[in-house]
Amino acid sequence: MPLVASYSTQNAAAPQNAAAPQNAAARQNAAARLTRCLAACFTLVLLLVAEPSFARQTGTVRGFVTDSTRAAPLQGASVGLIGQDGRSIGTATDADGYFSLPRVPVGQYTMRVSFVGFATVSSEIAVGAGDVIVRRFSLAEDETVIGELVVEAEREGGAATVRAGLQSVTPAEIARVPVPGVTGDVSAYLQSLPGVVSQGDRGGQVYLRGGAVDQSLALLDGLPVYLPFHVLSFFSAFPEGIVDRVDLYSAGFGAEHGSRVSSVVDVHSRNGSKQRLSGSVALAPFMSGAQLEGPLITDHVSVIASARRSLVSELTPNILGQKFPYRFGDFFGKVHAVAGRGHALSVTALTTFDRGDIAGTQKTFDGTVIPDAGIDSNEVSWNNTLIGGRYQFAAPRLPVTLQIGGGISRMDNEVGPPDEASRKASIESVDAYADAVYEAGSMSVSVGGRYRTSELAYELGGRFQDFVMASSTVDELMSHVSLNVRASNFTIEPSVQLYAVDGYDTQVDPRLRLGWEHDWPVPITANVAAGRYHQAVAGLTDERDIGSVFTAWVPASGALQSSTHLVGGFSVVPNRWLSIAAEAYVKQFTDLTVPIFSAFPGFTTTLQSADGMARGFDVRLALSDYPLDENWSAGGHITYAYGIVEYETDDVTYNPPHDRRQQGNLVLQASRNEYTVSVQSQYGTGLPFNESAGFDTFILFTPDVDLSSEPGFERIAYGEPFRGRLPVYARTDVWLEKRVDRGRNRLLVRAGAVNIFNRANLFYFDLFTFRRVDQLPFIPSVGVKLELR
Repeated sequence: MPLVASYSTQNAAAPQNAAAPQNAAARQNAAARLTRCLAACFTLVLLLVAEPSFARQTGTVRGFVTDSTRAAPLQGASVGLIGQDGRSIGTATDADGYFSLPRVPVGQYTMRVSFVGFATVSSEIAVGAGDVIVRRFSLAEDETVIGELVVEAEREGGAATVRAGLQSVTPAEIARVPVPGVTGDVSAYLQSLPGVVSQGDRGGQVYLRGGAVDQSLALLDGLPVYLPFHVLSFFSAFPEGIVDRVDLYSAGFGAEHGSRVSSVVDVHSRNGSKQRLSGSVALAPFMSGAQLEGPLITDHVSVIASARRSLVSELTPNILGQKFPYRFGDFFGKVHAVAGRGHALSVTALTTFDRGDIAGTQKTFDGTVIPDAGIDSNEVSWNNTLIGGRYQFAAPRLPVTLQIGGGISRMDNEVGPPDEASRKASIESVDAYADAVYEAGSMSVSVGGRYRTSELAYELGGRFQDFVMASSTVDELMSHVSLNVRASNFTIEPSVQLYAVDGYDTQVDPRLRLGWEHDWPVPITANVAAGRYHQAVAGLTDERDIGSVFTAWVPASGALQSSTHLVGGFSVVPNRWLSIAAEAYVKQFTDLTVPIFSAFPGFTTTLQSADGMARGFDVRLALSDYPLDENWSAGGHITYAYGIVEYETDDVTYNPPHDRRQQGNLVLQASRNEYTVSVQSQYGTGLPFNESAGFDTFILFTPDVDLSSEPGFERIAYGEPFRGRLPVYARTDVWLEKRVDRGRNRLLVRAGAVNIFNRANLFYFDLFTFRRVDQLPFIPSVGVKLELR
């Protein structure tokens, strides 16, 4: 077993679910006070927004933008209203070409609609009190305007565009963070952000702002994906080509999301083209694949499909002394249909597979590679399967939008060789949900609900424990009401979620987001968010064994897990190229479900309760299209984060294995015509690990055991939990890219290397064999991608 291992509490028979007496009580009292404060704020805002004068002084402008040649929806078109005083209100169209501008003050406006490659359209419009104005625009192609509008489109988003824990990420941003392949990936982008901690370049585990893996919820088109990251952490189930938008809630998320106590990664997939066929084929050792999209019924029904698979185990089985025993990939498909005015229906499917020996290459104590080290018990595998559908309706004459959806999601994982797994676990959930949004003048109201039933099962066996098998069902019911009120430069978003679980009283979770923005002397925004959260299931991992990502999902032991969040910050845009943002956060956890760790090896489901706290701050600087000279431009971002995570049980206070104190990320790109040079660098202080206390020999006492001849098994005894720290992690990657465009065809070639300084970053050290396992060494990579656009 590896070095990163947990210890045994001194009293293994300690009662489960007991709170730490003094600090826990203080934390619970503080959480209760904050909850009462949030409830009071929510009630106050309700009284304020009840004043009907807000609705009487504003109207709503909505409609659709299409291509005049093919009558096809134009996704991402800019729609803006410019008032007589010069102030502007704007938005962008969605995948159906739909836009909505609620809470428009009464007055005369110039309405401007633009899209890259199309001629801009303008018209005059008068908005009256309570009006719901519907407009349809058809744009004609005009190649001469491409240069004018590209800068506007590129400026949206960015690493420094964060609002109290919420960051919306576009495919263009994902593409700017290179990976050892030819297509960008959500996972690589997330790991370039502050407060996002991973075990390294392998393992499939990502932690957001102090939350554990099971405390974060990943969604694809409204359905959960339980382990979306691949065994090589550059990649996830969400490649750039299938993404429309990613909403990352690292803290303080609203009542529309629930069932997790730390964070949400909400991925919205894009729709395929309904006019013409397009696609791509990519070949690279780390990840190869193909994507195809096009109309099934022109202008009405489209399909998009993506299939990817890593070839690293076949093409580079042993390069530079490193083994790569990894097989992983994914398949995504989506059918989208529009019918009539405002009706849309979609069906989404996803499968992923991962198998590999997390240990990879093993070395002796002094770092010499052991060439004949075979695959061992660290071999892990997991699979995700998801299928679901969604119906959306935008009333043509009323300010109401509706969506209804549901589906099935399942994840299976196991440890050991394919036919001799020592541990197995699965979680399968069925979701059904409905949401409605009503826009009334200066405010909008969102009402919705979700029902989820989950089947949890595991089979555990190990070298030093008896075989354990269990299964259970958890039913969750979530409903919410959210308001969004805009008054002058302020935005107020109170919300409340009712969360009910089998066997528990209904939890009332109030939440609140406040925003302020101003344009003088430079654009500046400030945001604060707070809320209360509950979670009914827990994912148990063998935290002492960083070489395994096995997770057994179980119902929360005793009381529901809960947390209270407070996050706030500001952002400034000094000029058109630079954005600066800073945020601070606190997450207070109570009744977390954690194992009662044994001092000896063995995965355990004997549970206890823990309280905890995660707190920290981060700073971000983002650069966009900065002109170095008349030929070269630069972009990218640099971030710094500081954070502390601490858990407390009856017996001990410790820092869990994702407690990374300091972290820095750098992503820089320089472009000239068809050439782009990219540099990415990551730095992180060492993660906690368990130091050893000694060895002994274990004998399982059974009637047929002869103690005079039975040699037993040697095993390690672990010291107090996570008292040590691994060395600093640092890695720099460099990539050179060239594009060749010929009409609708594009050839993309990317070459470069991971870990160009060949730094020996420690992954873990096996105390049984005294073998060292490092992160990825210097690895060159070349990839080619051919696109039909």
